[in-house]
Amino acid sequence: MARAVEPPPINQSATPAPQANPSSSPALHDRSQWECVTLAPDVELHVRRPLSRIQNRRVERLLEIARQLRFAVIVCDHQIDVVSESSLAVPTVKRSTVERLRRIDARNSTNLGEGWLRGCEQVARHLSDHGVNRTLLLTDGLANVGMTDPVELESHAAKLRRRGVATSTFGVGADFDERLLQAMADAGGGHFYFIESAAQIRDHMTSEVGESLDVVARDATVRINAPEGVTVESMSPYRTEARRGADGTQQTLVSVGDLVSEQSLSLVLRLNFPYGKIGSSVLVEVGADDRDGGLADAVAGSTTTFEYADDRTNDLQPRDRDVDRAVAQAFASRVRLEALDLNRKGQFGEAAARLDAVAKRIRAYAGSDAELLRIVSELEMDRPMLAAPMAAMQAKAAFFASARWRADDHPTGGPSEARRHRGSRAQGRGHIRGPQIEVAGSFTPIPA
Repeated sequence: MARAVEPPPINQSATPAPQANPSSSPALHDRSQWECVTLAPDVELHVRRPLSRIQNRRVERLLEIARQLRFAVIVCDHQIDVVSESSLAVPTVKRSTVERLRRIDARNSTNLGEGWLRGCEQVARHLSDHGVNRTLLLTDGLANVGMTDPVELESHAAKLRRRGVATSTFGVGADFDERLLQAMADAGGGHFYFIESAAQIRDHMTSEVGESLDVVARDATVRINAPEGVTVESMSPYRTEARRGADGTQQTLVSVGDLVSEQSLSLVLRLNFPYGKIGSSVLVEVGADDRDGGLADAVAGSTTTFEYADDRTNDLQPRDRDVDRAVAQAFASRVRLEALDLNRKGQFGEAAARLDAVAKRIRAYAGSDAELLRIVSELEMDRPMLAAPMAAMQAKAAFFASARWRADDHPTGGPSEARRHRGSRAQGRGHIRGPQIEVAGSFTPIPA
């Protein structure tokens, strides 16, 4: 890890601020304000004093995590090599691990499943109660030995996540299965990265490891409570689980993974309502939880009211353009992934037809909105590429671009769905705010 020579001060949210220009920041030259804190044998953190009570807690948490940093390295092809068992990340261990890796040559096949599970086993042996426990799976090949069923691998990732071991995946080059790695990362509560060249490996790995030091809520979930008969579907590609509460309400949990400091997360949700009496209301409650209970304590819940109305009243309600944009982006991302699957199967005409249908649907309510028209234009520009044979690297880049919108802190528009359910009026917006996270939701039911 690189030694920090002169990082910026920690701001009020305890997140490093952008590097200041020394000529315009005289305080940076006043070394009496700075204090060097050792995180690990070769890592230093420079902070400017005095710090607030909240900032001090943040620094202490960083110290606690960094001094317990552990890693293990597993290499897998047709056989599994444990290059380094789980150890503290001290210089001597890192140097010996690099030396062992240099002695390993490329071999045949890829027993991806067993190699990954062996890595998860190393993480599980030293689970941190308050830290992030994550396996990073880096591969340039297909799972063609041992456990090869994508559904089975995805299921194992979900089970390991429930036990506290997350999974992030990295696909290198043109020969890996991007759909498998994305599914494993989604089920495992981690991230998927597409690496076009070896030069990008360090950047992506550094980003993933660095983020783990800034996690403030582990295994976060957004909780939606609604009366019986109301169904909730996540249009964003997060996993959902439906439960029935003791009071007869339907509870839907949307798993959004680990959240970092200052992250703003947007969800696109679709609510389907049964037919009801005009004038009657339906209450929907939204809250947030995480493994350690911090979100439930720090974030106040929200209640949104939906009212049944006649068709005319329903049709006359104004459109929410933030909602329209978020929904359009969600459908555009979905249809690109569908078109890529059809393209891979050689069904080029069907791929083009799917794109055309979604572009037409969005254009129908876009009006003169520039953002919606841009989404339509991008779908139309993608049509020639997806309606013809694609090179492997081109297809993987297109898949990654379509899938990664889910991880953006601020996706286009606001969260929710904008189509209407005949016979019901739906106008409502709920906000859940906390000191380090904001989860916002605007909910409108649409037909299935």
